[in-house]
Amino acid sequence: MKLLDDFGSPYDLAVVAYALTFAKAPSSEHAYVLLKKRQRSEGGLVYWGKERVPQPPYKMENQKPFLLPRLPYKYDSSNIATTAYALLACMEHQDDNEPIVMWLNSQRLTDEGWASTQDTYIALRALIEYTNRARLRDVSALTVSVDAVALRGPAAALTVRNEQLATEHTVHIPEAWGTVKVTAKGAGYAILQMSVTYNVDIAKFQTQPPQRAFSLLTHAHFHGRNQSHIEYQTCASWTYLDESPRSGMAVLDVGIPTGYMVQQQRLDAYVLSRAVPTLQRAKYLPTKVLFYLDYLDPEPTCVNFTVERWFPVANMSRYLAVRVYDYYSPERFNETIFDALPTYLLNICEVCGSSQCPYCAIYNHALRAAAAAPLLIVAVVVAVAGYVAPVGRLRV
Repeated sequence: MKLLDDFGSPYDLAVVAYALTFAKAPSSEHAYVLLKKRQRSEGGLVYWGKERVPQPPYKMENQKPFLLPRLPYKYDSSNIATTAYALLACMEHQDDNEPIVMWLNSQRLTDEGWASTQDTYIALRALIEYTNRARLRDVSALTVSVDAVALRGPAAALTVRNEQLATEHTVHIPEAWGTVKVTAKGAGYAILQMSVTYNVDIAKFQTQPPQRAFSLLTHAHFHGRNQSHIEYQTCASWTYLDESPRSGMAVLDVGIPTGYMVQQQRLDAYVLSRAVPTLQRAKYLPTKVLFYLDYLDPEPTCVNFTVERWFPVANMSRYLAVRVYDYYSPERFNETIFDALPTYLLNICEVCGSSQCPYCAIYNHALRAAAAAPLLIVAVVVAVAGYVAPVGRLRV
């Protein structure tokens, strides 16, 4: 235990403390004391982590606090998993664990999840155990009012009852702007989370990683009739050598223009070809292609693939996101904006067939010319006939 106290990370200590507590080992009390020495406090919330994690950002307007978007921190996934294991250990030794639970809930990064699959699993496990022990499900009768400036009409009302605790309630705000005011009445616990998505086309507006860990470069070659094919080459490498000589499992997330796709069979064949030795899986989605690699090291690893236009789409999808991140530590990421200008400049008449776009000039121009020729011949014949007929009458 002394070595663990002197050299172990908070994560190591939390896992050992939970394991000893679960096994009801005599040394579990000593591990719990060491764990309590490492705990951190911020704004009344308790957590464990390698570095200090500030409170969720907010601003004051008219003497009211308004929460701001939460940005990623340097050790998000590790801090969440460490605190979840610590919660499991502390529940056997103390009763007041609500500050730990509140910190875990404040770190949620996605709908129904945290930073990664691994820390989400252990966090949910710890919170479910806490809920069962605290008997929070015995009393749940909440009414939540959501009043958004962007929503027309009265405030939306959500109800939480014992018989539908597992039901997720959502309020869709189609044009997000202004503020959202939430009021809850009744008894019980509920988690409210607001997720906002938006697009940016300038690099300075992108969310920057807390620690630069990857390099990323994307090149595309447009070819074929009216840019019908796009050949991608995306290269990435690990640069945060102070942390480790290589990354964990890495994911390349490459955005593709609307209307283009690649057959999943081709991606599977590309993986099986072992052209990229560390590539284990490739997956096509309607707006992106995902590549899963065992790891990335300082040497650039490149993937190559070609997408083809399957649907007549033009004049859109100029700016596309290309992202690389560590699967188990998503706060280790890098992102760039890819400019698909050639597809943006296309006109819809250049990408659809004659049956789909019968009124485009590129298709009906020949028809008009062919129809105009007989009219011209008729006009010439009529003019000649009009000129010849009077002469004939004079001769008669």
